[in-house]
Amino acid sequence: MTHKTRLALLASLLMIGCTAGPTRKDTAPRPVAADAPVAAATPRAAPTPPAPAATPQALATSPPAPAYDLAADRQRIVEEIHRELGARARTSVVADLFVLAAPPGTGAVESSQPFVERVLEALFNDRFRTRPARAISVYLFPDAGSYEKYCKDTFHAPCISIYGFFNPPTRSLVMNIGLGIGTLSHELVHPILEADFPQAPTWINEGIASLYEAPVMPKRGEIHGRKNWRYPRLRAALGSPKEKSTTTLPGLLHMSDEHFRGDGEDLHYAMARYACQWLDQQGKLWKFYQRWRDNHEADPSGERAFEEVVGRSAEDANADWIRWVVALASAE
Repeated sequence: MTHKTRLALLASLLMIGCTAGPTRKDTAPRPVAADAPVAAATPRAAPTPPAPAATPQALATSPPAPAYDLAADRQRIVEEIHRELGARARTSVVADLFVLAAPPGTGAVESSQPFVERVLEALFNDRFRTRPARAISVYLFPDAGSYEKYCKDTFHAPCISIYGFFNPPTRSLVMNIGLGIGTLSHELVHPILEADFPQAPTWINEGIASLYEAPVMPKRGEIHGRKNWRYPRLRAALGSPKEKSTTTLPGLLHMSDEHFRGDGEDLHYAMARYACQWLDQQGKLWKFYQRWRDNHEADPSGERAFEEVVGRSAEDANADWIRWVVALASAE
């Protein structure tokens, strides 16, 4: 082969190497974790369709998830309760979704069921609109010992509250009703509000729940709250030079979830509870809640809903709220 021929052949090979497309390995779609967040779509050029040589696995679509079976889920919950509390554990279903459970021989299910029925009837009577999408287990323990034992056996940790709690991952309410049935009406609010107003900040979630720690149900379909053990903490803050300036309605409406759960959480609970009771006594709590829920995207703090329902801003209403709180000292 002449020197000139060798140069021509080398040039041809270089051109082939420079124009060759990427391999199938380079163009295959990368897997994305199922729970990974997806950015909001923005206008852009249409993506290049996958190469014909892509593997069938890459092009296959996932089969649709099976439809939720409420009856099957309730049965699963009952079976789980019997594994945890024993074959003789008592269970009962209320309002299709709530599976009450208690250790055998305690009578907790039988004594609590009429109360649960009344509370749920009221909560869904022109208050909450959306019911939870899945069944919820409701564990009723008669004393601190059985309550704490369940937490250690099930969650491998102490109970997070001496009263009770809602555990979203397991869709369960766990309660020590030995401290009073108000724990039950408090905790029932949480899974319902989660379904009805998913964006709700902690203060309104805990405010409404805490309002019903001391429930008053004058007739079927009605529920209110009376003064309870959280009052002294709020009253003390209003008399404290250090805390009074931050114990306000505007401060509550702008309170982040992190701040609510931080230092002063007991005071924040009391503020939220008595803001809700104040609104409820005027017949405005649920009008405010519903307007805020329905317009949350445009009114994330609830300020606009508050002003539209109450007729003045939270700042302008603050002095009246404080006077009302102070006057509660003489109420039963």
